Amino acid sequence: MIRENDKRRGADELLAYQDMVYAAHPSNVESWPLLNGWDLLLGSFKDWQIAVFKDAAFTGMRMSHCQGVGELSEGAVGAIEITQENRDAVRTRLERHFNIGKRDAIVLYPPDRNIFSELEAMLWRHELALGLAAMKIFLSHKGFDKPLVRQFKDTLALLGFIAWLDEDSMPAGTPLERGILQGFKDSCAAVFFITPNFKDENYLATEVEYAISEKRTKRDKFAIITLVFGEGIAEGNVPSLLHTYVWKQPKSKLEALQEIIRALPVHVGEVRWR
Repeated sequence: MIRENDKRRGADELLAYQDMVYAAHPSNVESWPLLNGWDLLLGSFKDWQIAVFKDAAFTGMRMSHCQGVGELSEGAVGAIEITQENRDAVRTRLERHFNIGKRDAIVLYPPDRNIFSELEAMLWRHELALGLAAMKIFLSHKGFDKPLVRQFKDTLALLGFIAWLDEDSMPAGTPLERGILQGFKDSCAAVFFITPNFKDENYLATEVEYAISEKRTKRDKFAIITLVFGEGIAEGNVPSLLHTYVWKQPKSKLEALQEIIRALPVHVGEVRWR
């Protein structure tokens, strides 16, 4: 484990990461990747610093070896510059370049050195590696449509999925925004039920922003699924923030369920006798 007076290169970042792991998975900290030994490669690209952390927990050594790799080329990074918008794609490119394993990680340091989102991405990577990644499905809807959404929740439960629904998942007294944010962090997908009752206002706008943030962090391990329902000549309007994602207009509830299952980043288990 990492202590506050640890002077090894990378220890400050991993100490902050260790606190994050404690908060999310307190019983797994002692066996968590990188927290019991690491090797470190340090490089740079223009005004960004790049740290490649290699897990060394099983080498029998509890020290970190730090090497410099100098200035990386545009070919290695896959871009002429790193931005907030392309940093996930750059990280993926560098993971291939440095042959990163599931227990390793790459941290991209922006000019302001704020790496909180990078540590969140690292946590998600290691949760996947350890089989601890949350796999709930967040069901975003207007209260008027709750009877419709409950039907989907019950059907998804029969298939083995846990659906996040506010009335079931937030105990009385839970601060609303905090509860919703945690719901997204615990989920592998967000389904937006766009009906004529769905308006891009209040907490619905917040839910769209949370979904996009989770997509950036979890990448292909998080799906944004937008279903547009109509009533007669009226139909729901897709919020502008969701326009960059594909949406579907199912003709029936069965077709809507098929769209959800098809888009999820996880799959239903094998068919077998009870």
